Amino acid sequence: MAYLVKRKRGDKVYFYLAENIAVARGQRKQIRKYLGTKKPSETKLQFLMSDFEKEVEKEQVKLHGRHYLTEDEIKEINRINEDFWKRYNKQNNTVQEQFDQNFVMAFVYNTNSIEGSTLSPKEVELLLSENISPNKPLDDVLEAKAAQKTLNFVKGFKEEFSEELVKKIHKMYFQDTKPKIAGYYKTYQNRVTGSNFEPTPPHFVLTDMKNYFAENNKLKKELHPLELATWAHWKLVRIHPFQDGNGRTARIIMNFILHKNGYAMIDIKTKEKQQYFNALEKCHYNNNARALAIRLVRRFKKQYQNALKE
Repeated sequence: MAYLVKRKRGDKVYFYLAENIAVARGQRKQIRKYLGTKKPSETKLQFLMSDFEKEVEKEQVKLHGRHYLTEDEIKEINRINEDFWKRYNKQNNTVQEQFDQNFVMAFVYNTNSIEGSTLSPKEVELLLSENISPNKPLDDVLEAKAAQKTLNFVKGFKEEFSEELVKKIHKMYFQDTKPKIAGYYKTYQNRVTGSNFEPTPPHFVLTDMKNYFAENNKLKKELHPLELATWAHWKLVRIHPFQDGNGRTARIIMNFILHKNGYAMIDIKTKEKQQYFNALEKCHYNNNARALAIRLVRRFKKQYQNALKE
């Protein structure tokens, strides 16, 4: 994200906007814009930063095309993914099933915990593996089981990404806890938790969702699967088409796209939720998914670089 730089030369002070962009692995290029000798007000600085970010985005496109990641980052993700699946496929069925179940339980705990669920990791494990229900709010219990069911559903879904699938995911996830809104677009204005960003008003949701799928059909021919999954996640959160449950739906969609394209699924940890929210906020601010893509690359590497190694 762009930041303000103060430089002093002799008796004079100069102010710049700056941002570092990746050129290749281990190589970064600083983009700077001179602002003058007087520090701008906070209000003016926000406008200047917004314009500067657009200039930086143009430079990114020159370097990497429409991609959010560098060529080296994409090669590294491909290598990690390929090596992981080689190790996975060498395992017997029991080990594979245990690995898959562990991912589902971790994902269910984290994706619901990010949104305020009170269940602990152990309670989620006992609930999903042995159907032992904890003495916690019923909605938390029902949504944990629904998250497991929905994730397993998209893992087996063979058709293309569509509006029907998005609505199906939302309905399956929330039909037991929020039946009046499950699978239906919002009718009242909502907001992105912890953000100043204003999502799509209800009367524009149909149009924005139509554009969402049209853009997806174009981008799937241009972007790497992890970039596409990132974009689909961020853009759905930006629109916020459902009255509630948009973040959880977006994280399922992200993993559907990864899985469909042969990539391991990503679990965003609750302890990293502030960094995750910050990345989404930067995406809203810059109107592109690059910040979230970088965050998910880090998460992917942590999860799979050494997974199933002896």
